[in-house]
Amino acid sequence: MQADLFTADLSKATVVTMFLLQSINLKLRPTLLELKPGTRIVSNTFDMGEWTPDEKKVIGPAGCTNWCTAMLWIVPARVQGTWSTPEGLLRIRQSFQNIAGTLGILPITGSVTADRITFTAGSTEFSGRVDGRVIRGSNWVATRIE
Repeated sequence: MQADLFTADLSKATVVTMFLLQSINLKLRPTLLELKPGTRIVSNTFDMGEWTPDEKKVIGPAGCTNWCTAMLWIVPARVQGTWSTPEGLLRIRQSFQNIAGTLGILPITGSVTADRITFTAGSTEFSGRVDGRVIRGSNWVATRIE
């Protein structure tokens, strides 16, 4: 298929492999972040700026100095916003796969990998699966209100 990289429909992709300059990766990044949570993106050598990879490996023969770094990103679910929980309002700020915010008055820090969210509030760890406007954990539920 011959197409314009910036207008091609990537919505059905589950894996995207790239060997593009960082400037092109950065231009493509908004489109990649709109893909379905869990979509894997692999790049050789060139990163995506402040979106740090979930995994990074040096590959190739010992002493490899060029084109030797493989990076993997997993598209995170979009969780930024306000959620209602039995424990109080969960307010999440999201920067790619990293999250911060508050649960009630407690600060939270955590991460999102694909549709899985994990965060700590006080001494309690929460984990769950994001399903649209609902996050379900083993003993908690949050519903998006914003």
